[in-house]
Amino acid sequence: MKDMLRDFLTFSSLERKGTLILIIMILVITGFNFYFSRQKPDEDPALEERYQKELLAFEQQLNRVGDSADTGQEEVRESLAVVPELFYFDPNEASAADLRRLGLNDRVIRTLLNYRKQGGHFYGKDDLKKIYGLSQADYSRLLPWIKIRGAKDDRFTDVKETRYNTLNMNLADSSDFESLPGIGPVLARRIVRYRSLLGGYYETRQLREVYGLSDSLYQLVVTCMIADTGLIRKIDLNAAQESDLARHPYIGKHYARGIIFYRSSVGKIRSLQELKANGLLPAENYEKLKKYLSI
Repeated sequence: MKDMLRDFLTFSSLERKGTLILIIMILVITGFNFYFSRQKPDEDPALEERYQKELLAFEQQLNRVGDSADTGQEEVRESLAVVPELFYFDPNEASAADLRRLGLNDRVIRTLLNYRKQGGHFYGKDDLKKIYGLSQADYSRLLPWIKIRGAKDDRFTDVKETRYNTLNMNLADSSDFESLPGIGPVLARRIVRYRSLLGGYYETRQLREVYGLSDSLYQLVVTCMIADTGLIRKIDLNAAQESDLARHPYIGKHYARGIIFYRSSVGKIRSLQELKANGLLPAENYEKLKKYLSI
């Protein structure tokens, strides 16, 4: 039995050599695999250049998609931006900053500047319509202010000399205000909304308080307006709620709370002068508010 086990577990000389060679081969193959797995493959310059080009093209595509997706947001931002400044300009010479002041968005500005850079020229006012993306509203708004140097068809007239129908500030709607030079739909809506918050305009000078209306534009349109004080809507101090008072531009939440507290203390406000005497309103606000308050 022992002899059988010894014969079974004992290698011959040839078997020992074969086993040794097999072990050596396994170690060599394992070593090669370990070595090559930690080595970076040689970079092919041609493949690297193609990869960079594909990456650049992909980034440009993402930018185009992003521009398209942001169009709606851009229009919203523009609608909330400060009302454009209007002045005479030559589309062949105006800078990007000038065009931005006129109220054009960045996409239209880039298109116009690229058109000029590629040799394009504006020979007449109608040529501005060539600019892709320029809305009819913007073109109509800017038309009176275009003055092209040396243009043969430039029948330029000073906008200030143009006669417009006089508007009653307390009766006119948005479209009426838009008919005046330099006033677009956004500014027209602001004028109407501010009138609603005030309860009506008692003098044309209040137009200066409308957000975004520049002094130069005010000087341009003020002669076209009148304020009918008989249409002013007044607030009854002894009946108004705090929220009604707080909405008025000349009062606000802080003073509205003080007025309501004072009224509850005295039972009834008998004179507008009480507001000033008791420090419930600043003197400058009191003088303006007298037109809008009643007892």
